[in-house]
Amino acid sequence: MVTPPSDTPNLPNGIDLTSTLHLSALRSVPDFLTETSLLDSLTNEEFNILKDLASDSAMFIALSGAGKGARFLLDSDLVSIGRDPKSGIFLDDVTVSRKHCQVTRSKNGPKTEFAIEDLKSLNGTYINAISKTQTSLSHGDEVQVGKYRLTFLRPVSGTQVSSVE
Repeated sequence: MVTPPSDTPNLPNGIDLTSTLHLSALRSVPDFLTETSLLDSLTNEEFNILKDLASDSAMFIALSGAGKGARFLLDSDLVSIGRDPKSGIFLDDVTVSRKHCQVTRSKNGPKTEFAIEDLKSLNGTYINAISKTQTSLSHGDEVQVGKYRLTFLRPVSGTQVSSVE
């Protein structure tokens, strides 16, 4: 029989000292940002690109984390995201599944809507730090695919108050 170390506490049977830490609640997510602060976090170039986007398009911009500064145009009805080089958005990292998720664009009358669907990826797809299998996307949502954090942005109008350069 193996004897535990002398400093091991003597606990009654049935007491479990392990627990799951849910760290997603400890980080801020874009839905707490105001529209102004979100737009002010863009460079002048990024803001001008969003001003020039077609009304039925959208864009992912990596505002932080892996691939910071990368921009991905969403201008077709189906955009695949994954580690497969044939993906519409190719994210080359082991934290991303080959066929991780996909973004669909649809018309609802005059309005264009975007949705994202996880394709049974190993690490899941997170929208504003919450694991989702399928959900609609709104301006400012943060989509996490593996280690990549992509902010979903629709066309904008007006002028930028300040910017990050």
